[in-house]
Amino acid sequence: MADETNPQRPPGAPAGKSGGGIGRELTEEEKAWVRSLTPEQKARIRALSAAEKKKLLAAAMIARQKAASQAAAPSGPPGLIPTMNPASPRPQAPKPGGGGGQGQGKGRPDPNRPRQQPLPSGFQDPFAPITRMPKFGQLARHQKVIIAVCVTAVIAIAGILFGTNWVHIPGRDLGAMIRHNTDFLGENITLPAKPIATTWQMLPHDEAGTSVRDATQWRITAVMEFSYEDMAKLVTAAKDKAPGPNDEIEAEHWFPPDVKAAMKARPPRYIDPSPFYGERYHQGSALIVTGTNTIVVRLTSD
Repeated sequence: MADETNPQRPPGAPAGKSGGGIGRELTEEEKAWVRSLTPEQKARIRALSAAEKKKLLAAAMIARQKAASQAAAPSGPPGLIPTMNPASPRPQAPKPGGGGGQGQGKGRPDPNRPRQQPLPSGFQDPFAPITRMPKFGQLARHQKVIIAVCVTAVIAIAGILFGTNWVHIPGRDLGAMIRHNTDFLGENITLPAKPIATTWQMLPHDEAGTSVRDATQWRITAVMEFSYEDMAKLVTAAKDKAPGPNDEIEAEHWFPPDVKAAMKARPPRYIDPSPFYGERYHQGSALIVTGTNTIVVRLTSD
């Protein structure tokens, strides 16, 4: 399409070679479309092959015919409207008397008719009903196995955390966790005999307003239940010691219910807390809950 605007073929040019390299002369309508192009568009068209030029020219003519039939003319030169696929040529009419050509029987597709391209998978009906996720019984076997493994893992982890008394989440006091780990308690204070059950709490004991991160002094309050034999030995070896004004132990709301009831029913027996001192805990008080196998200690770090 180098000299489409010139209706006269230059002298000496071979016949049938004008028209921008498509092998034929351009019609007046096609020449008018070429004249409406910008220099940039013409440069892009020159870089196309002969087959691509023919397709573009055919699409431009179809677009001009559609634009002429409409009331409002589209902006820009027709024929350069971006399309997903180039316009396919019109189907040729069957030859008269040919009957569809030799070997073409009734009901066979016309080889001259262009094939319909299937729509891409991205084109879906937006008004189609939304399909719900299949139920568990409708899932594939491997999907059922994956779901079963995940559920089993969650149940096993929850059983380890909450079923072995390693961490007891429900009990809390001012954001401090209520613990039941006897081994961890033994790392902080001395246990003359191993309790069969413990309920204890560790809180900062610095000045008011000190955060847990900045605390340097701590206070441990522990409720320890011993076996009958161990409790008898501890009671026999215990020495009475009256508590100071600030060393009396009152029943906390997180104490076991039977311990709170026993402390309210009978006065407790205060004993020397030194057998329970730990590496950092060298002061505090201890008492025996009368009528039970329970000892309560409250120790403060140095």
